[in-house]
Amino acid sequence: MHDAGVAFDVDSKYPADPARRIRFIHSGQRGILRSVDTFFANVARTPTAVGSASVELPILYRDASQFGVFFTTDLAAARELLKDAPVEPWPILGRAMAAIYVWEYRDTSVGPYHELGIGVQARRRGSRPSLVELGRNMEAQDDQGIWVVNLPVTTQAAYDAGVAIWGYPKYVTTITTRFEKDTASCRLGDELTLAIGRPSGPRTRLPIVTYTRHPQGDLVRTVIATDHRVRWGSAAGARLELRGDGPSAQTVRRLGLHQRTPVLTFRTDSFRAKLPAGVTLPA
Repeated sequence: MHDAGVAFDVDSKYPADPARRIRFIHSGQRGILRSVDTFFANVARTPTAVGSASVELPILYRDASQFGVFFTTDLAAARELLKDAPVEPWPILGRAMAAIYVWEYRDTSVGPYHELGIGVQARRRGSRPSLVELGRNMEAQDDQGIWVVNLPVTTQAAYDAGVAIWGYPKYVTTITTRFEKDTASCRLGDELTLAIGRPSGPRTRLPIVTYTRHPQGDLVRTVIATDHRVRWGSAAGARLELRGDGPSAQTVRRLGLHQRTPVLTFRTDSFRAKLPAGVTLPA
């Protein structure tokens, strides 16, 4: 039981997770009563060979910012894009759902780097996952996930691990990000720029579930554990502009995303995650 003379407040750096850091006020004095971090506590990590090097899994993302935009797009265009994949676009009200994500990783177990991802909400061919269940638990249902189309990064270490272990479609390039109070933006080399305004909607969890194809040809489903929340927003202030050519710009053109208004945006400045090896599924 707490002493009646002690009041508790949450460190504003961690508004999404009061358990992580709790401060106390007693007789006008402020200080740290305890610091609890259960998310990364006692994580068993396994060395995994990546060429002549080794990476410990899960990869730990301790401090990062992220923003993203969701689009609806033409179902036929998405099917054409995924025609050689072991999965297909998951039709939602006759449309396909695509998204662009941006990360600024400041502290990870493979070093700091930046990343941009383009994905299509997908299902295994011939399957019928439930939209209701997706709303309840995004990690559930092996038959659904985000098919990663492009995943450029800024370091060779991030590229090597991502390609060798998961088959992520990575390439190394320049990515510049800015996370300011009222805006977040990204420039991907000479390919494209993306920006959003300040989201002002509700805060929720946003789990990450990816589909990729391992270099050996297997379908890999990876559930990335997170413990942060994102703030949702409208398309107000969102801008996607093509600047040139490249793998990601080509995907944007094929899906026509640069000609569409996003349906949702989101942002977090307290991104933390654990990236495991993933599970191989029958293609």
